[in-house]
Amino acid sequence: MNEELDQEILEDVEIPYEGDRDLISGLNVEWALYGLLSGLRPPPDLTISQWAQNERILPKTSSSESGGWENDRTPYLEEIMDCLSPQHPAEDVAFMKPSQIGGTEVLINTGMYYAKHDPCPIGVFQTTEKTAERFTKQRINPSFSAMGLDKLMSGNNLYFKEFPGGSMITGWSNSAANLRSMPLRVALNDEISGWVEDCEGEGDPCDLITARTENFPNKKRFWCSTPGTEGHCRITQKYLAGDQREYRVPCPWCGELHAWKWEYLKWDRDPRGKHLPATARMRCPHCRYEYREHLKTELMSKDSGARWVATNPSGLYPSFGLNALYSPLGWFSWEKMVREFTTAQGNISKQKTWTNNRKGEAWQTEGLSVDGDGLLGRRENYLAEVPDGVVLLTAGVDTQDNRLEVEVVGWGKGYESWGITKKILYGNPTQPQVWADLDAVLLAPYRMEDGTELYVAAALQDAMGHHTDEVYKFTGRREHRRVFSSQGRSGAGRPVVGKMSKTTKGKGASLVPVGVDTAKDQLFEWLQLEDRAPGYCHFPKNEEYGDEFFKQLTAEKKTKRYRNSLVVWEYKKTRERNEALDCRILARAAVNLVGVDLDKLADLGRPYTFNPARGLARKKRGVRSSGARQ
Repeated sequence: MNEELDQEILEDVEIPYEGDRDLISGLNVEWALYGLLSGLRPPPDLTISQWAQNERILPKTSSSESGGWENDRTPYLEEIMDCLSPQHPAEDVAFMKPSQIGGTEVLINTGMYYAKHDPCPIGVFQTTEKTAERFTKQRINPSFSAMGLDKLMSGNNLYFKEFPGGSMITGWSNSAANLRSMPLRVALNDEISGWVEDCEGEGDPCDLITARTENFPNKKRFWCSTPGTEGHCRITQKYLAGDQREYRVPCPWCGELHAWKWEYLKWDRDPRGKHLPATARMRCPHCRYEYREHLKTELMSKDSGARWVATNPSGLYPSFGLNALYSPLGWFSWEKMVREFTTAQGNISKQKTWTNNRKGEAWQTEGLSVDGDGLLGRRENYLAEVPDGVVLLTAGVDTQDNRLEVEVVGWGKGYESWGITKKILYGNPTQPQVWADLDAVLLAPYRMEDGTELYVAAALQDAMGHHTDEVYKFTGRREHRRVFSSQGRSGAGRPVVGKMSKTTKGKGASLVPVGVDTAKDQLFEWLQLEDRAPGYCHFPKNEEYGDEFFKQLTAEKKTKRYRNSLVVWEYKKTRERNEALDCRILARAAVNLVGVDLDKLADLGRPYTFNPARGLARKKRGVRSSGARQ
């Protein structure tokens, strides 16, 4: 009966390519009817965890442990899969996790289960098109092939698979078109903390996906991700809105259940104070008995009494949280977790990565600010105008009523940076002289110790404040030199540089959106680095980089507020003038416009030396440009 119903509903239905809006509209009606009728179908007998135990094959090409799936290997995943099963009433399920704990396999298991045992329209959503392509090729396709499910597919292309009674599409968070193209009964959403905050002006991509499932009475939405930054972290918000389950295991001494938390992990130091990660052991919070990791498999098993416990029973739906301490034996050890923790100390970027990917928590940036006096005291005497290590120059320009301010910044491996020059160009921006002065800064050669000359490869100028028309006129005539107007856009999760658009001003000048909060998060973390490392910021000891510069560079602080009961972080000024900060943020964003690999250039020892003025002169003489020299 089910197959006849599916065939009747799906007969002559074709899945359109993105952009075919008329066909999409007709298809939406078909799927809406299907959604209502499919609610009458009795659920299959098997849950997803039972199906995985009996049938799932892990492919050699994408799994460290290929072969038959074993629930005993990752017992904490069983209940998550069962909540995603059609027999369970939950519509939403959230999983906040560290990396490499099995969350993606839950997503794949769920997709394959519904394709085979309860066919329906399924959507799998990734962060970007590139990650969606990689996920499909490296994870989805090999898994379907290992199970022989690829033989059920018709119309099987990269982002769309059709099978009897249903289909599976793959989409990404920054494309509004593929987030709303057709209704879905099952939506599997991966790494949502990395998704854009606003999808092409149409709202939160999570909300767009939720709207796509509303026609189905037996809908399922799986939200799965490692955390990001507090206040910007979707998976933390999803987890907190749920019942906040933690996986508790019995103490081998007193038998009391407890969760494995980082603060319960202990290790020794030698007489000189050196950390000894190999001594890592867990301390029971009830009896304080300490035990080693070799007991992990036994203690995590359901036979031992280990189980998920809801710490917020009034939550809206099941939400699960884990850290890397639960990683099965042979995957990621307690010893390695301690080693990574001790190595990360003093490096903000590494601490954030460890907190997100190992501790399984959002990185907290409450009150994030930098001491300008400390930066002033660490200025350096450069051996040349452009120090060794610089491979690329960019510039950021701020416009005021009576002046232009510009900073040229050098960039090296891992976004290590060097302040090269910071100019204040006084003059009326409605008159040509100050613009000629700016052009001179952007076209000037900047020399390294060996005589190599570098030029500004790209520049961004804020067009949304003072003298917008003049900014458009200036940049519109210089876009061939990668000099563009920009608009700062605040908000979590925005890319440092968004999609460029054309304006009707300044001979059709382009406008580049800059994710200023994202860039400020990066910069403020880099400014806190005390030792040379990726992202470390160097400043020359001269008058341009004096006390006022550092006060402006650190003139904002990240603060917390609440909106609709959710934490929201935003930058607030601590003093009126912040031009140095604005210039540095624009110079950082301009790196993205050049399209070069800083690490590769640094490894090759080949700075980006293209002279845009000489390239323009050759064009005017009718000589074909040889392109950028590196």
